[in-house]
Amino acid sequence: MPRTTIFRSRLATHLVVLGAAAGSLSAAGAQAADKPAGKTYTVKAGDTLFSIARVLLGDQSLWAQIYRLNTDAITDPHWIYPGTVLKLVGDPGTHAVSAVETPAPESQTARPAAQEPSRPAVQEPSRPAAAVPSRPVPQAERPAVVVVEPPDEQDPPVRSDTLFAKRRGLDARAALRGYREQPYRALRPGEFFSAGYLTEGRHLSFGYLLGTVTPQQIRNLSEMSTATLYTEVALAPPAGASYQPNDSLLVVQTFPGPAGFGEIVYPTGMVRVTGHNGRQMLGTVVSVYGPIRSGQRVVPAEKFVDGGTIRAQPVANGVEGELLGQRETRELKHPQDFLFINRGTKDGVARGDLFEIRRDAGPRDGAADNVDELMATVQVVHVRERSATVKVLNVVSPDIPPGTRVKQVAKLPS
Repeated sequence: MPRTTIFRSRLATHLVVLGAAAGSLSAAGAQAADKPAGKTYTVKAGDTLFSIARVLLGDQSLWAQIYRLNTDAITDPHWIYPGTVLKLVGDPGTHAVSAVETPAPESQTARPAAQEPSRPAVQEPSRPAAAVPSRPVPQAERPAVVVVEPPDEQDPPVRSDTLFAKRRGLDARAALRGYREQPYRALRPGEFFSAGYLTEGRHLSFGYLLGTVTPQQIRNLSEMSTATLYTEVALAPPAGASYQPNDSLLVVQTFPGPAGFGEIVYPTGMVRVTGHNGRQMLGTVVSVYGPIRSGQRVVPAEKFVDGGTIRAQPVANGVEGELLGQRETRELKHPQDFLFINRGTKDGVARGDLFEIRRDAGPRDGAADNVDELMATVQVVHVRERSATVKVLNVVSPDIPPGTRVKQVAKLPS
């Protein structure tokens, strides 16, 4: 007895059906070659829409036409059943594909802008008529329409037809606007207190910074401690003197200064006295200009007088002097550096005055002669009787040696 193999896959079933259809329709094919196909055909076992279209209509690609004409009898074009009567030719005036474009459903049409005065109406791009479904689209399946609020005047325009609008990036210039657009001040407190000055040979009553009052969590090899902003520190006033609460003290270092002008007082911070702890005074660090370490000196801060917003006015035949030196040991001068000149209050110099540092014209050995030229512009930030501390505003030639001529070019109105 021969063995029978049963194929259960749909693909194998189609192959068997196609093979059977060739035999069952061979006779019909011979007749179709002699006369045209009729208007209807009754499905037999083994028939498919492909085989019916090939044999009866002469082109298997016309199976879709047969399916469209018989959608009332065929649910799935892959499955047809024996006994089903199929129409091969449509009734007069009917088409397998509608010759008239299907209008868009009313629910898909964009609403006029007048219906929503508070928001601009967003109209979807027009679709081809064949792509519009012939049945109403349920609300859950409708494409989402994105409505974007009108942008602010300062923001760049935003496209309203994009689902994910491009966000505006951070403007670095706006972030620095508060720094760049500060109101003009002739002199600022931080510049005055951090500049330093020359003692001019006078004795100043220095106290000492003893250190922080809270021990360090990790013990160091050295007992020297550092203080940062808002650190509480202990102070030792000079012999026979005392500090009072709310007194402002400059924490300073001292270095040898130019000959005949005493020591250089170099501020590193400011401490405000808060009270006492037995024989020691207590204070809080309120400003930091440099490294604050135990053992540094403290001295009462001078009173700061605000120069206001008045700018220095040009003067003719201003005071002339010389550059004494600089606060730090640097070969080249940079903006914000502090220098010392040999003119002070006895010469009529005041805070806020502007000076020019100029190179004198003169011969040089084996080279071209010098000419009178501008090297830097400086502003007086601290003044004493015979000397003044100036801050470099701009530099043209940074190699400025001591002894270079300085000339007053502008002065704040008194």
